[in-house]
Amino acid sequence: MLDPRFENLSDAELVEICNSGRRRDAIEAFDSLYRRHRDYVTRVALRYSSDRDVAADALQDTFLYLLKKFPPSGAGLILTARLRSFLYPVARNLTLTALRQTRRREQNVDLEPDQLPDPRTVDPQYENLAKAMQGLSARHREVLLLRYVDGMRLNEIAEALDVPPGTVKSRLHFAIRELRVKLKIV
Repeated sequence: MLDPRFENLSDAELVEICNSGRRRDAIEAFDSLYRRHRDYVTRVALRYSSDRDVAADALQDTFLYLLKKFPPSGAGLILTARLRSFLYPVARNLTLTALRQTRRREQNVDLEPDQLPDPRTVDPQYENLAKAMQGLSARHREVLLLRYVDGMRLNEIAEALDVPPGTVKSRLHFAIRELRVKLKIV
């Protein structure tokens, strides 16, 4: 049963408890982090693979990676931004790795690292937007999704993608401009 003391703590406070707290508190803090971010990590994984099994594996592997950062196996985690900025590249990379392995086994074909598969199902009211998004480069599409779907700030996107903030701004600018052209919005 989840300890209610941990529900209102920030991610930074929960991470600090995981880093230096008593064992029982660290377990509860990690469980709170998992419950708080599992849906987000699953959405990120599903963004790259529509296979729910791959997404479930990426979810498990992402939180296993996070767990290994904390004592006694790791030295601890220092958050310099929101936890989502840390989790995003981990979930993305683990999903792409799983896809590469699956495709190698099934087709003997490798997946390009920046290739974003198209969603298989689209709500009809967003069909035009989905088609326009498919026409964007993977990098532009990724920045748009991080900004407007995940609600990340520009500096958080820069940290998650390991690129300068100026690069994020230019990708976002060009992506929006390209979407306006494709959707015929002046």
